[in-house]
Amino acid sequence: MSKEVERRIARELARAEAAGSCLCPTSRADRAALERRLGHVRDNPERRIISPMPGLYVRWAHWRLLKQPARCLHLMRGLAALHPDWVFCGPSAAMVHGLSVSWSELRRVHVICGPRDGRRLSGRIVRHQIEGEEPQVVAGLRVTSALRAAFDCMSVMDFPDALAIADSVLRLSGMRNTTLMSLMRRDFRGRRGIARVLATCCWADPRPENGGESVARAIMIERGVALPALQVELVDPLDERRRFRVDFSWLGKDGRPSIGELDGLIKYTGELFSDAMTLDDVLRGERRREARVTAYDARVARFSLDEVRNDESFWKIIELYRIPYGPAPEKVHGIPVFRAHVEGWRPGLGEDDFVTPEGMHVRYRVVAA
Repeated sequence: MSKEVERRIARELARAEAAGSCLCPTSRADRAALERRLGHVRDNPERRIISPMPGLYVRWAHWRLLKQPARCLHLMRGLAALHPDWVFCGPSAAMVHGLSVSWSELRRVHVICGPRDGRRLSGRIVRHQIEGEEPQVVAGLRVTSALRAAFDCMSVMDFPDALAIADSVLRLSGMRNTTLMSLMRRDFRGRRGIARVLATCCWADPRPENGGESVARAIMIERGVALPALQVELVDPLDERRRFRVDFSWLGKDGRPSIGELDGLIKYTGELFSDAMTLDDVLRGERRREARVTAYDARVARFSLDEVRNDESFWKIIELYRIPYGPAPEKVHGIPVFRAHVEGWRPGLGEDDFVTPEGMHVRYRVVAA
């Protein structure tokens, strides 16, 4: 590769990376030059170029720093340059709209395209044929509507991932779950999967802060755990002007509150922590908050999503922290039948049922989820 071509390729790669995209070369010569450089380490591994999908290129030094959602966006923008008439759908569109999509769903890109395109598609592209859908332009990409993307996801995903989608729709839109159900009935009545979608919407709640909390709650529902109060706000016992929230809380079997805190490293889009925060910031905040919670004489269960998914570790946590539960609900269309068993609690001031070491009076009451 001549120095002139190399400089031009370097400029184009940098331009694409700055735009959050893989490079889609505009000339055969540039593409041939990129193909010749694939995998070459030479004396500087940082200059290595990879092709995560046929026709798309990116520097390995840039790609390796990207989380799965950002990688998916890079691929989508590159594909949009290759195929301007394509419309992204399903989990890909849901991610663009900011819905809570599991990173595992983003390993492939979902598109609406014609039958001729199906012959040469990469194995990482899933082709759909959806008629009558008017695309929207979001973040520079042609995508299906948020409602359509939510329906397409919820109609095929298992209950935990589907509930994460439904919760995030409510969280972003501000609508109630009954409104979401009405919209789904209006737009998708008679479509395959509508019964699963409506059953999932019955459980939807806007209060979980991320998809991981929604998935954990869904697994609790499937196994018969009492519905917790969500994102309960507590007064900092060391400074009554400050507040903090806990992920899940129950009134324990013995009348003592039990609190559940999900570890912060959640592999769902739009969550985790902001660019201004480091992992140390998150962990430090979690430790400080947990220390404050102990002043409420509450049992604090900290668990990961992997521990919740594992049946053995899940029930050990439930029993150890005396979290209330009952029989597992029956399922219809793979979704638990909505029969709420509510055992949440919220603290309030003004009663002397419990007094913190700092003299703060606290009472507990059962609340509906």
